[in-house]
Amino acid sequence: MEKTSNDQSAFLLLILVVFLWGLNSVSIKYLTHFFPPLALAPIRLTLASALLLPIVFYQYGYQKIPKRALLPITGIAVFCIFLHQIALTIGIGATSGIHAVLILGLSPLFTTSFSVFLLHESFTLAKGLGIALGFSGLLFVVAGQAQTGASLVGDGITCIATITFVIGSLFVKKATYYVSPLVVTAYSHVMAAIGLDVLGLVTNSVWLYPDHLGFWPIAVLLFSSLMSTAVGALLWNMSIQKVGASTASFFQNATPLIGIFASALFLGEELHWQHFYALILVMIGVSLGTGVFKMSAPSWSKSRS
Repeated sequence: MEKTSNDQSAFLLLILVVFLWGLNSVSIKYLTHFFPPLALAPIRLTLASALLLPIVFYQYGYQKIPKRALLPITGIAVFCIFLHQIALTIGIGATSGIHAVLILGLSPLFTTSFSVFLLHESFTLAKGLGIALGFSGLLFVVAGQAQTGASLVGDGITCIATITFVIGSLFVKKATYYVSPLVVTAYSHVMAAIGLDVLGLVTNSVWLYPDHLGFWPIAVLLFSSLMSTAVGALLWNMSIQKVGASTASFFQNATPLIGIFASALFLGEELHWQHFYALILVMIGVSLGTGVFKMSAPSWSKSRS
């Protein structure tokens, strides 16, 4: 089956999402030096909502959500944003970068499995090989990094962040069947931001650390909130609407690698030869899994009798 122009445009959007989210992991790590985790998450989400909601009102006016779309949008808000942002912010600060890379790299495995069993998407040999190659690339990253700073608690919280994001992503295609991706993204972010703000008010006695008003903390906060979180989520939802959660998830294999290269550039961390091999393996895996490289193979679906 030939890839349509919609598929190709979705792949370009996903490549941009990979860079935005790869940089976001470095941004969050940096920002935890200036904001407590349960303050950083609501601040970022409130800023993201402040960008998305006026765009929706300008584009569509007030949009009443159909009853059939309310549940999936709530699912996105709860799992993909509220729980994910809490776990992501705390997890990145509580474990080593290498463990976070490995655990976040499991996202396509979870997404493909959930999509096959819950959404009845087909599972092909090409997708299986793509996952294997992408995961092999992540193992090269693990082999080339020290594991200082890791903790069992941090690993567990990062794993929760991965699983909650995957669960939330499964609601996106159904939600965007009834309303546009922009409306889904804005409304789910507003719902999650309200929840995070309430949680932050209850849990935080201190919202800011010293030097938080410097140029770079503010610049990184705005980039993380407006570009990585708001724009990245919008592009992600648009892409899932076109190609499905299972196919979109393959691009997430590259996100941790982008984060590692960004860490070397902005945080002064060392690069090793394993990282370059990992990048090659991940790109081949993404190409196979999304069908950029064609491969004749049988497919299996849970819906078959």
